[in-house]
Order: sequence, then C-alpha cells, then structure tokens
Amino acid sequence: MSALLLALMLGAILPSETRDIGPLADLRLLDQYGREDSLRAHRGQVVLVTVVHAKRLRKLQSWEKALRERLEGVHYMRVADVPADPPVTQEDVAEKLRQRVPEEVSILIDLERRWALSLDLDTDQPNLLIFDRRGRLVSSYRGGRDRFLEAYVSRDLDRLLEVEAP
Repeated sequence: MSALLLALMLGAILPSETRDIGPLADLRLLDQYGREDSLRAHRGQVVLVTVVHAKRLRKLQSWEKALRERLEGVHYMRVADVPADPPVTQEDVAEKLRQRVPEEVSILIDLERRWALSLDLDTDQPNLLIFDRRGRLVSSYRGGRDRFLEAYVSRDLDRLLEVEAP
C-alpha cells in the first residue's frame, strides 16, 4: 500500500493542503486551573493540538509520552471536548481534571465544542492537529497511538521543526 493511500486512510491533511483555521486561532479557553491559552499564544512555534472527548483524555497520555521523548521544541495544547449532554459547568470539569491529571498538565476545557464543531472532528478518538509556525493547520490525524500513525505524526512534526527552525 502506498504511503499516500495510507495517509488518506488515516485521515491526514497532506502538507500541501495547509489551511488557516480562522477564529480558532484566537479562541481562548481556560484550563483546569483557570489559566488561559490559545493557538495564537504559540505563534512562531510548531504546535500539536490534541482534541478528544473529556472522558477519553487518558488516551492522550501515551501519545504525548512517545512524542515528547523524541521531539524537542514542539508546543502542546490539549483540548477536552465537553458535549452538552449531560450539562456540566466549567468548574465541574475543572475539578475532575484537577483530581485526575498531574498538576503540570494543562487541559483546556471546551464546553461549547468549538474546536470539534469548527473542524468537524469526531472526538471519540484523539485528534492530532499539527500547526506550523504561522498558525496554519498542516496535517491532521485521528486515532489511538499505534506505530504506523505515530510514524506519520512524528514525520510531520520533524519536518516542521527542521524546515522552519526559528
């Protein structure tokens, strides 16, 4: 199977298809400690944004561990997609995250599901969105960590880190 076909099957946006994500770049969300973050705040950096259903955040841990061990210089944003049913408040979600997530791990809480809805993401599995230093979405993957998907994500991040060194 060709690499291109495999990438398409995995849901990748090929690097030649970079796109601006408009208002999402400026979308400011709060994490479980009330700290604000946005993609715009990471301008000038290669950023991996992970978006997943709040109840499936645990699936991000193996992704991040594998990528952090090999790739220096990547900025990470983790977004918890919080469906409206059952209704919860920012503080409800924040309290659970503070109890279950290490203090140094910031999880942005998206109660209005703006990331998922704007990009038509199915958040039952992690969505890994790779942004270049200009804030453009250059590739997108969905799924749990496996060696094939990890190879594509790593390759894309490596290329951006090498080509776009500050």
